Amino acid sequence: MPQLATRTANSSQELQVVFFTAKEDLLQRRIQILIGNGKATSIGNDPWLPTTPSRAPNLLPTTDPELKVEALIYPILHQWNEDKLQSLIQPEDHHLIRKIFLPLKDEPDSHLWSPTKDGNYSVKSGYWTATNMAINDETPQPPLAHSPDIAASIWKLSITPKLKHFLWRVASKAIGTAENLRRRNINVNPYCSHCCNVLETCDHTFFTCPYAVSVWRAAGLPINQLCDPDTTIEDKLRQLFKINNDGHINRSTRFLPFWIMWRLWKGRNNLVFNRKAITTMETVNQAATDTKEWLDNAQKSDLTTRTAQVTKARREGWSKPPPGIMKCNYDVSHHDGNRASGLGWIIRDSTGAVLDCGMGKFQGRITTEEAECTSLIWALQAAWGLGYRMVEFEGDNQNINRAINEMRPTPRLHHYLETIWAWRQHFTLVSFKFKPREQNTCADILAKKAITCNNDWALYRSCPFFLFAAVNNDIGSGN
Repeated sequence: MPQLATRTANSSQELQVVFFTAKEDLLQRRIQILIGNGKATSIGNDPWLPTTPSRAPNLLPTTDPELKVEALIYPILHQWNEDKLQSLIQPEDHHLIRKIFLPLKDEPDSHLWSPTKDGNYSVKSGYWTATNMAINDETPQPPLAHSPDIAASIWKLSITPKLKHFLWRVASKAIGTAENLRRRNINVNPYCSHCCNVLETCDHTFFTCPYAVSVWRAAGLPINQLCDPDTTIEDKLRQLFKINNDGHINRSTRFLPFWIMWRLWKGRNNLVFNRKAITTMETVNQAATDTKEWLDNAQKSDLTTRTAQVTKARREGWSKPPPGIMKCNYDVSHHDGNRASGLGWIIRDSTGAVLDCGMGKFQGRITTEEAECTSLIWALQAAWGLGYRMVEFEGDNQNINRAINEMRPTPRLHHYLETIWAWRQHFTLVSFKFKPREQNTCADILAKKAITCNNDWALYRSCPFFLFAAVNNDIGSGN
């Protein structure tokens, strides 16, 4: 069995005891190979994709599964070879491979323990994994483990908590439709109470039932994809999230779909338990009223919150570096799934003047910490390339700064930290500091704007127009 990166020598010995004494090597299913040079890892037989649990990618029919991962890597550039990905790997796994950061020097493949956030093995996590894995079954997965982007999108929505929990139950198949109840051996009528012709599933209840279709149509929302029986409910939810994030659509229309789903469910329950049918227009009007009431209350709350945030930001604003030292703030706009993420960094002097800044979009990483490290690595490279040798680097992720400054063994971030520590040696004076989000506004703006920018990246040798207000606010509140 390969050596797994662990927190201490003792935990390494404990892990070995667990693996070699277990009757079934169940825990080995939770090891993920961390790709270095890819020379020791088989493309199709070893678990190296950053999934839960880790697995090998799906290969094209002509690909030899014994081929090593190094065949997918440019040896000099240490980057993924897009041509090789296209010719060897199934397209659905390309984005997962692109999310894997490759070290900038030749390093052997290593291993991490996937159940923990940092990749270190612990007795507690090993015991939990062993007791929660059935010998002949797949490991129990938390709800939405295979659709983390949907879970993240739900909890980020600016809607009432009851709606978030409702959407989470729909997405995780925990809502009380006939299909879900019968899966739990509860004997109920399997057919839809509205049309009485089709089995009651989540997709049918909320999207494809003739009654639901009439509601979506009456609300003036696009029904081509939402009511398409061949589109999965996961993709339909993603479509609703896309509508909600579209700033060109008025706010009531962006939030209306979630209240429509809520009212469809309330109407279904009224029909099942009270034998009371609600008309299409009643459902639409109730959803519209719910949306308006929520937005009116939310706007009042937002105004109060923004006022408090502005006051706090002015009281605890961005701090200027000492004379002769530059400050580089960096940030990432992280998105799960097969969506672009954004990077941003900005370099300023002791007066607060912008010297250089940059933004770019990329495939993203699996975790926020990995994405933050990617942003910092670009900031380090850019600062050095622009000739700065005495720099303070500030980010808003406490875990990253602790890992860098305390030299913590963190298997999941191993390649990132090694790269950061290597670049640190190129500077005459360098430090890594944590600051709250409100003191990292400019880098945050750059990272978010990068995603909507037409170009993959942009560099500025002075302050861009869209940053004027934020930079001036930092100068005014700086100390």
